[in-house]
Amino acid sequence: MKSIIVSGIAASLLLAATPTPGSAADDRLTARVLVDVCLPYAQRSRSFEKAIQAARDLDFRRPVGDQAPLDEWASEVDLVSRDGVWLLRLEEGTVDHGDGQAYATACSLSSHRASANELTWLGRRAFGDPRRWIAESEDSPTWNRRVSRPDEYRIEARVTDEAGERPALMVRGLYF
Repeated sequence: MKSIIVSGIAASLLLAATPTPGSAADDRLTARVLVDVCLPYAQRSRSFEKAIQAARDLDFRRPVGDQAPLDEWASEVDLVSRDGVWLLRLEEGTVDHGDGQAYATACSLSSHRASANELTWLGRRAFGDPRRWIAESEDSPTWNRRVSRPDEYRIEARVTDEAGERPALMVRGLYF
């Protein structure tokens, strides 16, 4: 079942007729990152270490000058694509959610070439299936995965655009 969902996301990203903000190679890379790294990590079907390895398999590396060894109990890491265009951030830990706390796994993808509008467009292509994802509106930058037990976990995708930061397409799993 997961492979069908993942294949559907990849196909929708790769076969859409509308031109993308980057090249076809950027489309393929974005689809592969979402399918091979972000969604499995957010769904906890891939550990932090295995998500890093999957990103490395896609030619992501630590940023130049970041020579500090990863702590054995590291909870976040930044990786840069081989061409230096895409930044991938993996993080995990406890976050405040409503009146309580939740354990969160998050995978953010950003680029100095992609605006918030372009990332929202990519998100609509990847998460626009209303059978699997819920969006507030047609042009909303936030999508929530339809899950059978929303009181236990949630998967959300959203485009963040905070002052002083690059816009990012983030996939996050929340576990209560």
